[in-house]
Amino acid sequence: MKLVTRYVVREHVGPLLFALSALTSLLMLQYVARQLANLAGKGLPWSAIGKFFVLSLPFTIAMTMPMAVLVATLFTFGRMAAEHEITAFKASGVRVRTLMLPVLACAFLLSIAMVAFNDQVLPRANHELRILQSDIAKTKPTLALRDQAMNAVTDQFFLRIARSDANTNKMYDVVIYDLTKGPERKTIYADSGVFSLTPNGQDLLLQLFDGYSQEFVRGDARRLQRSFFIDQTVKVRGITRGFESTSNDDYRSDREMTVCEMHRRYAADAMEFRRVRQEYIMYASQLVAPGTKTLRAPRDRPAEEGLARFYCVTLPSLFLPKKAKAQAPVVTATPQAPVVTTVPQAPVVTTVPQAPVVTPPGDTLKDSLGAVIPPPPPAVTLAAPMPPAIDTMTMYRGAMNASEAQLMVSREGLDGLTVEIHKKFALSFACLVFVLFGPPIALRFPRGGVGATLGVSIAVFGLYYICLMGGEALADKGLVPASIAMWIANAIFTMIGVLLLWRVESTTDTSRGGGIRDWWADRGARRALAAQMRQEQAAAVDA
Repeated sequence: MKLVTRYVVREHVGPLLFALSALTSLLMLQYVARQLANLAGKGLPWSAIGKFFVLSLPFTIAMTMPMAVLVATLFTFGRMAAEHEITAFKASGVRVRTLMLPVLACAFLLSIAMVAFNDQVLPRANHELRILQSDIAKTKPTLALRDQAMNAVTDQFFLRIARSDANTNKMYDVVIYDLTKGPERKTIYADSGVFSLTPNGQDLLLQLFDGYSQEFVRGDARRLQRSFFIDQTVKVRGITRGFESTSNDDYRSDREMTVCEMHRRYAADAMEFRRVRQEYIMYASQLVAPGTKTLRAPRDRPAEEGLARFYCVTLPSLFLPKKAKAQAPVVTATPQAPVVTTVPQAPVVTTVPQAPVVTPPGDTLKDSLGAVIPPPPPAVTLAAPMPPAIDTMTMYRGAMNASEAQLMVSREGLDGLTVEIHKKFALSFACLVFVLFGPPIALRFPRGGVGATLGVSIAVFGLYYICLMGGEALADKGLVPASIAMWIANAIFTMIGVLLLWRVESTTDTSRGGGIRDWWADRGARRALAAQMRQEQAAAVDA
């Protein structure tokens, strides 16, 4: 049995490597053709171009590995069935499921390796690729002027020339449209001119001869100012910029983080989500009609993502040695005599209330000089100002709308993190799913050849990818939990694979036909025979 196991595994290695390299090359060529416009003509160093393609490989491999496993399984079992090796194994008492056990074990190990690849290698490559693409987008190549065309020197400076001399950098019939001052746009016409770059190689100098310029005065379209010149120099800054690598960029999106980093961010965002949700429920409860028993609120999110917690917390605790926790030193307190501190107290000042001075009617008060003291004015009581009326319903409605908007943003962030976490695992374990799906199809069409193998692989992986992207869209909108949406494709294809494998195991023959053409012909013959039997039964009933 060890010999059979080694033989079956060895037969899969070659097709797997070939399919992986071929599919990766095809997708890379498509990606290169799509990105060629962003790379060509920028004067990038070869190291930057090579780094761009190397950093694009991890994402391509993550997508092509499950498909390569399907192609290798279909090709290997199809060849073994076509050459009657499956028949020989069955005659020796070895069943198809026994032949699949080593393949399943290797597929499981490959899935574990792809989990580590998607968790560690892919996020770092995506992060570096995003930084490199940003640096490439900032790179401005050397200016190249075209005759009889509108040359966009910058996004607000345009130059049109009738003809030019590349040897002397001379221009003829020059028209310049300068929009750098906004409403005070300027148009310059010149008979000829010379263009050159400044010594730093980043600014453009235009020396114009025999022309005039016209512009709107202070942005007023009714006032046009025209100025004539014999020689004028126009300088345009920052038209070129060489390639510069960014060294520090700490921002990371969800596709640039590992599972544990997303787990930590999810835990922090989930606390904020729950707080805002409670505020939303509190404000909404003030606006519902009295007697309402139910209140519609957004679906709650767990405090931690279950799969990420298992991967980052539970799984390491099972295999990694536990760290000993240092105990705090025991401190024995020695009783001491109480220290009594005398605090000086401020002297107590007692205020003796004075009796009010009562003036008899008809008498007047006089001061020490004999002057009459006028009586005090009567006390006037001022009413406190009434606060403006506050519409509490409007206040609660505004607070509820603000909480709802904040809740929507927080919900999208949490769902995006959950989708990305489950996507890493679901796409990795697709290798194991396709191993179940491949052999039954290969044994059903043993002489289908390479064409049938590629056709079935493209169709199966296309359906799988559609299911995966559809589930991701539903999970991003919060309609379906990510734990269901991202694994539904794996569940469906696993059930189909197990059903097909059961049907293959339940048959007594080992080669049930040739290619798809033979299967279609057999299907037509069976349908014709069934129709003939129905006609005979109908005739017998009529007789």
